[in-house]
Amino acid sequence: MSDRNLIELRRGGFELDLCPRFGGAITRLRHHGRDLLRPAGAAMLAGGDPGFASCFPLVPFSNRVADARFRFRGRAYELPRNFLPEPHAIHGQGWQNPWDVAAAGARRAELTFRHAVSDTPLDYRARQIFELEDDGLAVTIEVTNAGRGPMPAGIGQHAYFIRTERVTLRAGLDHVWLADERKIPKERVAVPARWDFAKAPRIAAVELDNCFDGWDGRAEIFWPENDLSLRLEADPVFGHLVVYVPPGEDFFCVEPVSHANDGFNLLDRGVPGTGVRVLKPGEQLAGTIRLRIG
Repeated sequence: MSDRNLIELRRGGFELDLCPRFGGAITRLRHHGRDLLRPAGAAMLAGGDPGFASCFPLVPFSNRVADARFRFRGRAYELPRNFLPEPHAIHGQGWQNPWDVAAAGARRAELTFRHAVSDTPLDYRARQIFELEDDGLAVTIEVTNAGRGPMPAGIGQHAYFIRTERVTLRAGLDHVWLADERKIPKERVAVPARWDFAKAPRIAAVELDNCFDGWDGRAEIFWPENDLSLRLEADPVFGHLVVYVPPGEDFFCVEPVSHANDGFNLLDRGVPGTGVRVLKPGEQLAGTIRLRIG
């Protein structure tokens, strides 16, 4: 990918690279030469595969919509299956489409995205604002209902971190959604001891792909190998946290999100506490996430 496809922000020892063309994604975040997010791989830089980015936006929903269909206000809607061979819709539309550059300076950039999914209420505008601060990065993400009727909505960021043998994650989480073999939530339970991130377990000892809730918006990732600590702070709208630790990979994901996996369908079934917001025409859902050097 040529440099003209990147936006480069710099402040003090921080370096942030963005790629509007490929999903409005982050492709690198560094501090004095040390990577704070997994740097984008060749499949992202050459071909635009967002699964190899450092971080990409989640709009207007996070994670999966089961079987790429949902019900809302008494009607059923179909979505494209955008992550084959999975039968589900995943992560919304922003991560697989280009974003426009509304503004770009030395320390701040603003990207926008306009999308409507045919024959669904998902008619929306989205915006991301990236700003380097003295001690890290602030990312604001917004989705606004641009349609004529109500719209279910959620927001989040899908961040990838470097997985080492000793890296730990600390976060206060009350409950977790257990998933079936299709990765669709089936039951909400108290966090079991093996996933008690309040005790900052080693990521290498964990394997999961689950959405937690009751998150207080604070988490810490610590790499003992190079004495590097990164604090993640999120606005209250991000009451859920997806933790993805795939077996055999050199990365893990910690994703601040506003709602539970398959939240649209959970909402339709009357499940409480999904986090899904129903936006009136012109109404906005927004929040800021910060990554700070600890």
